[in-house]
Amino acid sequence: MHAIKSLRWVVGLSMLVGALSAIPAKAESSYSDITGTNIWNNTAPIFDSKSRLDPDLISNINRVNRDAEAAYNTCNAAIDQAAQNAPTTRRYARRPLTATVEVPVACRQLEQLRAEAENLRSRVEEVERTRSSTAFGTW
Repeated sequence: MHAIKSLRWVVGLSMLVGALSAIPAKAESSYSDITGTNIWNNTAPIFDSKSRLDPDLISNINRVNRDAEAAYNTCNAAIDQAAQNAPTTRRYARRPLTATVEVPVACRQLEQLRAEAENLRSRVEEVERTRSSTAFGTW
């Protein structure tokens, strides 16, 4: 019984001493970065690279966009037409139908334009990588 009272006194006193001896957080020695022109919002410099994209690359991108839009509309129309011409009667057979529907020409052209657009996108990303140098990285 005596040990429990003394244990309470020890824990209570240690908590009191710990609370009184805790040093409040202060920011007395705060040093700001005043090396830039705006010390409150020190932003990374913007390096203007005067290089432009190749005009042939831009014209190819515009051509692919125009052709892809036309091919997309034509492909949708061909798919709608094929859906209207589909037989509506049920076919009861033990073997599946082996005849496949031919893919419209506009849809194949759209797929080719999609592949060409991927190539153009990779070329633009490569140009962007070469334009930005690691020496101009932010600090």
